[in-house]
This record gives sequence, structure tokens and C-alpha cells, in this order.
Amino acid sequence: MKKIDKLVIKSFVGPFLLTFVVVVFILLTQYMLKYFDDFVGKGLGGEVFAELLFYFSINMTPVALPLAVLLSSLMTFGNLGEHFELTAIKGAGISLTRALLPLFVFVSGISFLAFLSNNYVVPRANLKAYSLLYDIKQKKPALDIQEGVFYGGIPNFKIKINKKFDDGVTIKDVIIYDHTTGLGNRDVILADSGKMYTIRNDRYLMLELFKGNRYSETTTLLASSGRSSGGEKFVRNNFDTTKLVFDLASFDLQRTKEEYFASHRRMQTIEQLSTSIDSMEYEKLAIKYDAFAGSTNFYNYHLRYDSLMPIGLEDKIVVPEVATDSIDSVEVIRQGGTIGLESPALKASSIKRQRQRTQNALSLNGSNRNKYEVTEVDTALMHRVDGEITEAQEASVVSKALNQSRTIKNTLQINAQKLRRLESDIQKNSYESNKKITQAISCLIMFLIGAPLGAIIKRGGLGVPVLISVCFFIAFYVLTEISRKWAEELVMNSYLAVWLPNLILLPFGIVFLIQARLDTRLLEGDFYRILFDRMRLQLKKINRKVPV
Repeated sequence: MKKIDKLVIKSFVGPFLLTFVVVVFILLTQYMLKYFDDFVGKGLGGEVFAELLFYFSINMTPVALPLAVLLSSLMTFGNLGEHFELTAIKGAGISLTRALLPLFVFVSGISFLAFLSNNYVVPRANLKAYSLLYDIKQKKPALDIQEGVFYGGIPNFKIKINKKFDDGVTIKDVIIYDHTTGLGNRDVILADSGKMYTIRNDRYLMLELFKGNRYSETTTLLASSGRSSGGEKFVRNNFDTTKLVFDLASFDLQRTKEEYFASHRRMQTIEQLSTSIDSMEYEKLAIKYDAFAGSTNFYNYHLRYDSLMPIGLEDKIVVPEVATDSIDSVEVIRQGGTIGLESPALKASSIKRQRQRTQNALSLNGSNRNKYEVTEVDTALMHRVDGEITEAQEASVVSKALNQSRTIKNTLQINAQKLRRLESDIQKNSYESNKKITQAISCLIMFLIGAPLGAIIKRGGLGVPVLISVCFFIAFYVLTEISRKWAEELVMNSYLAVWLPNLILLPFGIVFLIQARLDTRLLEGDFYRILFDRMRLQLKKINRKVPV
């Protein structure tokens, strides 16, 4: 490696690592603030927060890497230009593209690692992060018994403490309602004072009560029917000291199985997303096949035996090889199972029977056309049908036709909604699959923008480079969000939508690279003043050539 390559890479690595950490921190802070209310009062430990922040930090890397590359490349070549090092490089006969080459190779390696991370590491981190976030949302608030307020966080108990002393243990004037029997406020404990503390590493809450009474109201039940006999007993127990222990297991963070979240598109790799897309495409074909195959049931006479199946659709439906004839429903019921409507056996059997009916309809349609073909019609035998039926029969026919039309309309609307939902899911999965690639490629696009632009402005530090980088990143982010919504709403194809931000920003990088090679003062006022003067002179020449 030449010294010039070491100089450029060494100048780039430091700002890149710094900006990457800062960008991840900013994005992580902004994202975590959305769930701030879900964290407050839950009594989460430091380990839970550390785990959550770690996984969501990985989640932010696909967005942070392009911005870090843009900002660091702009700062690197801005510093080289500001300290005339770039001028010395050009004076030594080294072109700008040659100076950019080592960083281009380095950023290409970053892009490749970013793709591997987006495809394998980030989905796994998303699974861990969002499953943990879901469990945190479902967690009960931490134990917090306030003065003078009934607390119902402990299952089957209502606790009220009218006075809590500063030591955090001593309490006074305690009321406890016991609802474990499910019969209402029939069991109550009143105590003059007591102590409240936790034991066994906060696993249990201990209440030591002094000088109190326990009141219980019981109902006598008949042994034969289990109903109330009408007799009730009222029991009062006095105590000088008693201890109550409450299990606080319900306040622990209950973890949900990660398998429940694994089917979401953010938790899948490209291979898994491709499998999901294929399954949904086949489901679309199955819905279309069922709709066309069952369309003959909507006709009583006209087109009754005509097949409306599009050519080639039936061949795309693969019937699984299932031994449907060997299904023993009695044995299934004996084993405690049921034959569902969507079971593979019945699904395959239904498709095979439908294919057979379609083939029979086609053959019958052809034979009927040959057998009953009419060449001439005696118009003298024709007469109007409405003269042969009564008004009641006519109303009945119209009502049946209207009901059948509504049924057909509802069926078609349901199928259309299913197809639109599947198409939207396919677009979302396809967008997510391609986004893993485009986010890695965007690192190269941002480098092509940042490095030449830094060579043009010749400004380092955190002033102008940060301002310009933020402007381009905002444009990139806005384009990404707009294209994503267009893809999800089926306005734009998912492949075009996911590549659109890179395709729009790539020309800027090419233009900046060309201008940097020509050493133009693109961001200086004199450049545009000279350009305006040249345009004005050209217009004057054109006006002189025009004859009066």
C-alpha cells in the first residue's frame, strides 16, 4: 500500500468511527423516546435496559452507516483541501480519482459488511429487540402503594395505607380487602399500624400488622344442591401481631417465545422473505383458481357448462400428493382431532374434484354444441314470456335474481380484498428484501457525494460538512419514506420504490465527481457570477444574429 493510500484511509477511519457512534446514539435516543411512557414505572433493571439498547443499536446501523460515510468522507477531503494536502497530491501528478480509489475500495468493503449485517445480524437483533419491547409493554407497573389510595396491583387484594413514615417501612392505619374467594368485600383486615418490606430479593412482599381485626362473612351452602341455605356467619378475629406474605411474581418480566415474532418481515433474511413471497404468490393463484372454478355455480342456464378458467392458470396450481381416499374421519375424531376446511387432504381433494368438474364441463360443452346445434329458427313459434307468468311469479324471479347478484358481488368483493391484501403483503416483503441490498449500496452513493463535495468546498471540521450532510440525508430519508409508502399502497412497484432514492442521488454524486476533477468552484459565488456573465454574452450574440 502506498503512502498516499495510507494517508487517505487514516484520515477517513477516525471521523468515520466517531460520526458512526454519534449518529447511532442520536437515532437510538430519538427512537427510544417514542416508548418512554412504556418504560416509566415498570421497575426495569439495568440489564434489561442494556439489552434493549444493544439490540436497537444494531437495528439503527443500516440507517447510520450511509450518513456516517457521507459525513466522514466529506470531512476527510474537506480537511485535505483546507490544509492544501489535496493540492499537493494533485501537484505530484496524482489525479483526484486515484486519490479516491483507496477510500472507494474501503467503503466497498463497508458496504459488503453492511449487506451481511442487514441480512443476518439485523433480523436477529430485531427479533430480540421487538420481542423484549413487547414484553416490557405487557409488564405490570412496579409495586407502588401510595398513601390514602387503594392499590390493586397485587392479584385478589386491595390494599390501602393511610400513613407511610419516612423510614419506608413503618405504616399506619391499614385496610386490606381479600377477594380470593371471588365473593366481593366479605373478608377485610383492619390494622392500627405495621411494617411493609420485601424479602427473598424482592420476590415477596411482607406485611407485619399490629393491633387489628379481621372480619369475615361466610355463607352456609346446602350439601345437596350447593346453593345458599340463607344462613350467614359473621366472624371477627382480633390479633396483636400477624404477618401477610404476598407473591410478587406477577411483577416480573415475563418473556414471550421469540417464535411468535419470527414470521414478521423485519425478522427474516432474504431467503426467508423469498419463501414467504412464493407462498403468498401461490395463495393468490389458489384464490383466482377457486373464483374461476366456482363461477359456473352462479349461472342457472346461460353459460352453465362454459368454463371461464384462464388458459394456463390451472397448470400453475400444484396439487400435493395426499392419500385422500384413506382418510378415516372416525379415527380422526377418536384421536381428538378434526378435519379442518384448510387441511392438506381436503384441499387437495377439493382441487382434484374441481379439475374433474372443469374437464367434464368442457367435454359436455363441446358435445352439447355438436348435438344440439340449431341452424334455423321458426320465428312463428316464438312468443313473449312475460305474458305467461303472473306478477307474483315475476316479482319472485326478480327477487331471486337480485339476491343472487348480491351474493356474486359480495363473493367477488371478498376475493378482491384477499387479493389486494396479499398483493400488499408481497410488496412489503419484496421491499424489505431489496432494502437490505439498497441500504448497503447507499453507502457507496453517499461516498460518491461526500468525497468529491469535500474536495470542492475545501472545508473540514463540523461546520459546513455537517450542514451539507444533513441536507442530503434528509433528502435521502424523505425519498425513502415516500417510496416505501407508495410501495405499500401499491402505487409503485416495490423494486422501483426501493431503488428510487439511490437512483435519484446517484446523478448528484456523478456531477460532483466531474466538477471535482475539473477543480471547479461549484459552491463559490464567483463561479455563478462568471457563469451568468457567459450566458448573458451568449444571449447578446444570438440577438445580434437575428435579422430585424
